[in-house]
Amino acid sequence: MAVGGLLAICERIPADGWHEAPAPGKWSSSDVVLHLCRAYELGRDAANGGPGMRLVVSTSRAWALRTLLLPVILLTKRFPSGVRAPEEVVPDASARSMPDAALARFERVAQEAAVALRRAAVPRVMHAYFGPLTPRAALRVLSAHTSHHARALSRLTLAADAG
Repeated sequence: MAVGGLLAICERIPADGWHEAPAPGKWSSSDVVLHLCRAYELGRDAANGGPGMRLVVSTSRAWALRTLLLPVILLTKRFPSGVRAPEEVVPDASARSMPDAALARFERVAQEAAVALRRAAVPRVMHAYFGPLTPRAALRVLSAHTSHHARALSRLTLAADAG
């Protein structure tokens, strides 16, 4: 559902605005999709025994975030603003591609991650802020994360349509 929603929103983004950031210091639509691709790839790889994300907070802070904040995020599909993306999922401008290729990659890796996390060979997947998550919880985080970015991209497309 979240993946399909993001794809539908991205199909409304004009190709000439695909690489254009909405404001200084903000990510372009291309960057957002690349960021999501990297997140799904990390989830897929971690489910298959890869390293996952590097924990960037203390274990006690990860526990608190996982216990107190994560349930709210999963319910609302909204992430706190101003939180830096983990290094592993920051988009690399040199990896940008045109919309058709980027969206095909996103759809493919999201599907691969969903399958891998449902069949995970590991009991936990490491998240940079939440620490160890069950594969099911990791998939729910990825879905909520996708919805979060889809909402932001939708606001951009509505603003572009109104302008």
